[in-house]
Formats: sequence, C-alpha cells, structure tokens
Amino acid sequence: MTTQSQKRPLRELPRNIWVLTAASFLTDVSTEMIVHLIPLFLANVLGVGTAAIGLIEGIAETTASLLKVWSGRLSDWLGQRKWLTVSGYALSTVAKPFLVVANSWQMVLGVRFVERMGKGIRTAPRDALVADSIEPERRGEAFGLHRAGDTAGAAVGLLAAIGVIWWLQGQELTLTRATFHTLIWLSVIPAALAVLVLVFGVQEVNPTQAKEETKQAQEPFSSNFKKFLLV
Repeated sequence: MTTQSQKRPLRELPRNIWVLTAASFLTDVSTEMIVHLIPLFLANVLGVGTAAIGLIEGIAETTASLLKVWSGRLSDWLGQRKWLTVSGYALSTVAKPFLVVANSWQMVLGVRFVERMGKGIRTAPRDALVADSIEPERRGEAFGLHRAGDTAGAAVGLLAAIGVIWWLQGQELTLTRATFHTLIWLSVIPAALAVLVLVFGVQEVNPTQAKEETKQAQEPFSSNFKKFLLV
C-alpha cells in the first residue's frame, strides 16, 4: 500500500492540499515583502534604537508561538479547521495596512502584535487541516509540498521587494517612508488573494475522520514533551 501511494503523482493530491499551499505561497510573498524592511523603517525613518526594534520582534514572535498551542487545542475541541485558519489569515491581512499610519515604534508594535496573532491563530488549524485532508501514508508528501510553497513564496516576496526598491529609489540605499508605504500596499494584494483562495477553495474535513488521531492532542502533555518545549 505504501509503495503504491508513493508512486501516485503530485497532481493527485487532494484539492485542500493545493489550496492551502497556494494560500501559504501568497501569504509568504506578502510577508517577506515587508517584514525584513520593518527594522529599516524603524531605524531610518522613525529613528528608533536597536533595543526597541528587538523588543518589537521579540513580543511579536512570542505572541505567535503562544497562540499556536491555544488555537490547535481550540480547533480540536470545535472540530473545525477551516474558519480558524481563514480568520488567522484575515487578521494578518487586515493588520498590515495600519503600518502606513504608524509614526511611532509603539504603533508598529501594535500592528506587529495583531499581525502575529493572526499567524498564531492560523498555523495549528492549518497544519491539522493538511493532515486531515490526506491519508496518513501521504502526509509527508503533502507537508513537503506545503513547505515548498512557503519557501517559494518567501523567495518571490524578497525578490519583489528588491525590485520595487530598485525601481523607486535606484541606487539610494536608505529606505524612505514613501517606498515602505508602497510596499505595504502592494503586499496587501497577495495577502487578500490568499484569504479569498481559502474562503472559496478549502473544504472543511469531517472531524470524525480524524477523531482518533487528534484524541491525544486533547490529553495533558507528558512531562518529557513539556521538557522538550522548554528546551
């Protein structure tokens, strides 16, 4: 059975896998267009010091990490994956344009906090939806395709940002407010497309199909797993 499943082509993967891969690709294009420029915007435009920049990123990423546990358990309890996933992507998309009006590091922190909340909410239900949408022997293939979409989106997003900066600023190395704002508005386009793709493309998987496999997720974590998380 395993040998037969391994020979099946990628195009035979379920629709959900392709839709989720496309959404991750588009979202990573959007994110990578601006995320690496936020520290430059803070330093070059707002004149913020390195300590505040580090604090912003630390709080943002911690928020995403902590919410992943909560959202994963909530999706198991509700037996719903799709709408938690959609809400997470939508929250991140709605947050990004507010960077245009950010004129202090505190406002940037607020935007990053909300944007990373979206990531924390969507990640675990999305991964569970990938797992629930395909037979166990092909899950590695499905997750591999999904991660490839992530990586490709990140590369495209970086290249797009470089191209826009070169087009708007030429040889000028210091990031300007106008260029950053242009990139923000451009980044909203793929992010919004990702939400639409999910809303109209993803199908909710019957939770009873994964009931036995997710049962352990509703039980208390073992002491060894807690130690692993701590490390």
